[in-house]
Amino acid sequence: MLTNGRIKERDHIIIPLPGLEDYWTANTSVCDWIGVTCGIQHHRVTALNISFMGLTGSIPPHSGNLSFLVSLDLSVNNLPGEFVPFATPELIYPSFSKPETLELSYNPLKGKIPEVMGGQQNLRVLNLQYNQLTGSIPSSIFNISTLRGLYLTSNKLNGQLPSNFTACSVIQILSLSSNEFSGQIPREYGTLKKLEGLYLARNSLIAGFHLEARCLCLGCIF
Repeated sequence: MLTNGRIKERDHIIIPLPGLEDYWTANTSVCDWIGVTCGIQHHRVTALNISFMGLTGSIPPHSGNLSFLVSLDLSVNNLPGEFVPFATPELIYPSFSKPETLELSYNPLKGKIPEVMGGQQNLRVLNLQYNQLTGSIPSSIFNISTLRGLYLTSNKLNGQLPSNFTACSVIQILSLSSNEFSGQIPREYGTLKKLEGLYLARNSLIAGFHLEARCLCLGCIF
């Protein structure tokens, strides 16, 4: 176990990359650890980017004081298991209750995206691409008024696409390609004024004329 004033419990993660353990030691300041970003003023951890590190095993169930953490990136590792704990990040990092960026792409995460995900009201980017998630997209996600990027490409998600964008009016990227969605693409997608990219290829969806016209000025891929 590593114990430091701000981060502890690395026991559950196996880090095979040579040299990394030389940096993640109790003798080194947390702010000098690879993948850790600290704030200039308070020298507290604001971001953890431990992507592309070949991590395996499970996520540590505890942490120290990470109340300033707003960004977590665990992309491109081999962290299996259910996605549910990530929907309530405070279960992983008790102080991490207001995430702005959650990057978990390219991991073999399974299960459904729970409705509770919509409770992350500061979330700007949710990236779950290239996992093994199933079920439908919970409509609660589109109640996140700050959400700007939703990346769900290459999972096993199905059902119809949500159409309730009343609160989610600032979304810029909606990436849903390579899933099992079906039915009509909701008319509301054509009214999202901030939308810059809409990616729906390799599904069983039907696009209306109104959306095709809107896509003349968007990065749309069907």
